[in-house]
Amino acid sequence: MRRRRRSWSILLILVALIAALAPPTAAAAPDERPGRLPDGAFLTAKNGGNTVAATIREDEARADGYRHIDTPAMIDRLKQLNVTMFTYDIWESPTDWDDLVEEFVPAAEAAGIDVMIYLVPPSECFLNDRPHVAGRCSRPFELDFVRWAEEIAKLSLKHQNVKSWAIDDFLSGPVNQALFTNEYLTKIENAQRAINPDLKWYVTLYPGEITDHSMERIAGTVDGVIYVYFVYGSTIDPSQVETGLDHVLAITGKAGKELVLLGYFGRFLDGLVHPDERYVAEVLTRAKPYLLDGRIRGIMAYGAPLDALTQQPGTDYRAHSGMGSLSFSISNNVPTSPGHFAAASQRVAVDPKAKQKTVSFKHTDYQEGGDAGYQLKQLLVDGKVVWSQDFTSDTEEVWHDETVDVTELLAGKSSAEISFRLFHQQGVTFSPNDTRFDVVTAQGIKITNGGFERPGGWRMSRNATQLHPYVDLYSPARPAKIFNAISKGYAEVRGTSHTPLTEPTFDGLEISPANRAMTGNGRLSFSIPREVDVAPDTCAAAAQTMQVDPDSPRYEIDFWHTDPIGGLHGRYFKQLLIDGVNIWNRDVGDGWPWFYLQGSDHQGPIDITEFVRGKGSVKIEFRLCSGSGAVSGLDVLDYKIDNVRTIGLGLRNGGFEDDSGWTLTGSGPISVAYAN
Repeated sequence: MRRRRRSWSILLILVALIAALAPPTAAAAPDERPGRLPDGAFLTAKNGGNTVAATIREDEARADGYRHIDTPAMIDRLKQLNVTMFTYDIWESPTDWDDLVEEFVPAAEAAGIDVMIYLVPPSECFLNDRPHVAGRCSRPFELDFVRWAEEIAKLSLKHQNVKSWAIDDFLSGPVNQALFTNEYLTKIENAQRAINPDLKWYVTLYPGEITDHSMERIAGTVDGVIYVYFVYGSTIDPSQVETGLDHVLAITGKAGKELVLLGYFGRFLDGLVHPDERYVAEVLTRAKPYLLDGRIRGIMAYGAPLDALTQQPGTDYRAHSGMGSLSFSISNNVPTSPGHFAAASQRVAVDPKAKQKTVSFKHTDYQEGGDAGYQLKQLLVDGKVVWSQDFTSDTEEVWHDETVDVTELLAGKSSAEISFRLFHQQGVTFSPNDTRFDVVTAQGIKITNGGFERPGGWRMSRNATQLHPYVDLYSPARPAKIFNAISKGYAEVRGTSHTPLTEPTFDGLEISPANRAMTGNGRLSFSIPREVDVAPDTCAAAAQTMQVDPDSPRYEIDFWHTDPIGGLHGRYFKQLLIDGVNIWNRDVGDGWPWFYLQGSDHQGPIDITEFVRGKGSVKIEFRLCSGSGAVSGLDVLDYKIDNVRTIGLGLRNGGFEDDSGWTLTGSGPISVAYAN
């Protein structure tokens, strides 16, 4: 399951909303539930597109020049995770299939772990004859799903733990829908059944795609549907698990198809606030009765962080200070209506003797731009708006201070209700945002948990499921926390013991708004001051000359990058050059601002063999350049690069933890610096 494209249809989302508003069906009472996992049911984990820490790969390349799956480490973690199955993605590397067949499946079989093999559809397959622009795909058989069915079926006869396979994003977009007709699905079905009729086959569908019509498309073919759970792109809202399951079960059950619940337990790029251990535990608790009484066949932990001792990306820290802040978020591709709101409220004691009564707080937002008059940040006292500010009046990702005098309003009162609110004065169709409040203090008023350092003290409310109020608590050890939440939840379902991983500590890690590194304290930062004119074809660069290993069978560069700009095209370009040749060129306005991406959203590590082979050294250069036209009018642009790695090259200081290794040059207002 990859991140959804920005071309989601509004209709699909509205269908999902209708389903979310349906009353939930009561779950079976605890004393009616079976005491063990039903036969054929499974608990699985899987990797995902642009998740972090979901796969463990070997640190060094093998003789073929690739970093392979670290099978022993993966098996150890899967046993600790209490899975009964692992869903093995074939997408990231051309070596994934061979690693699966030759190493992972036999090792999983010895460990008593079943395997589901997971493939991508045409929309997630990025083939190109030139390796440096080719992206990820399920290799080696690519889009020949008849061949895939045959080869997987043969593997399942050799290894009894290969139980099933699946196709991701099955009906997402016209290219997938054009390929996966009932006629083609029947060919796949016949090829598979001729070899192993017991092998199961699933397809992944989003809420609005699970319809009677889609069931007609798969009639007589696939065994079941993997239902992707989220609430309007959000992966912090578990409240609709039962409602969503009941809705889709009414459709899949009638069609005679099994149902598997996929929960986003790693980041989903449409969700601006990433899941934490609270969300994971609640989803598993709500889904447990459905699994134990046989209504669903399995639970899939998407993005389960098997490499659990890694650091949560620094950009996920969005508090002003401390670890927590109040978040009101709306995800990509989500429509709202006038009057929609999300709020956090508390009843406060008022000191009648205080001469002055004020509420002070800090606020920021991650809004991409847009017109004024739509989204408002507000403070209310006893239901009256005492402060309101439009999103467009602030510089994004900058904290602002406010103090509001409420002396007159609270005259003669011993208590009052204060509320922070995100209010949609007008409805939006596409306006992703995450507004934050922090460090709430007061004069003459007693505030509880004003630093949002714990979930309690505030009552969350909303009148639309599109908006998500949440107390977000950052932890650099979040991968381990989520891992332990999955392990504990799976152990409870299986009736087995749970031994949590020891959470790592990160000595010396700076946790503050200033540290925007992916991991550690260092990153490379390209920046442009706010509202300045930049001449055409102006660049800043960070370059390093690297020695080439003549014995390496291939050469690769891998890096993570992010910037806060989305949807503003043609102004600035992110580039990677090798000996002056521009081999990677991305518009700053590309998708998925704020989150570190690996290479590009579907590319990952870049094969640069054709530009390196036969040379003694090469000059690697990262650049940020203005376009061919004059550029002005942007908020502060901070384009970040971190965690650079290479194969076959003598890279120095790829984590930018000090000021060595790179030569930095800037031109005009575009600058580049070490941020550490």
